Amino acid sequence: MMCNPDQVAVDADHVVTTDDFRTFFPEFCDATKYPGNLIVTYLQIGVQFVSISRWQQSWKLGACLFAAHELTMGTIATKAAATGVPGQATGIVSAKSVGPVSKSYDTSSAMFSDAGYFNLTTYGQRYWYFMRLFGTGGVQL
Repeated sequence: MMCNPDQVAVDADHVVTTDDFRTFFPEFCDATKYPGNLIVTYLQIGVQFVSISRWQQSWKLGACLFAAHELTMGTIATKAAATGVPGQATGIVSAKSVGPVSKSYDTSSAMFSDAGYFNLTTYGQRYWYFMRLFGTGGVQL
């Protein structure tokens, strides 16, 4: 098997590429903001968290969702660093006020009580949702 810097190979039959990632998530197509080597780094980690025997044909989606979550978390950290507080932990904003105007959101319907860190992005929430489905053998009650 040839070594390609734009792909992660689990074995000869299971390869995920930056093109696969960008096909699933075209919002990450800007190679300047989201370079291929960074995507590959997160895909390398993601394939370790996705059981091919459970996810089957959807395993690429799982690895890509994991990578998208991590890229988004990196973007959040970059924005925090721009304010002079790199690595600052934040939660999900459920209310915001500007002067006399305020707006709040009910985030409970979009969060999983046991997902913790993965609740911080929509990609993480989707990863968690599918992980739970595939982790239980595809049975949903």
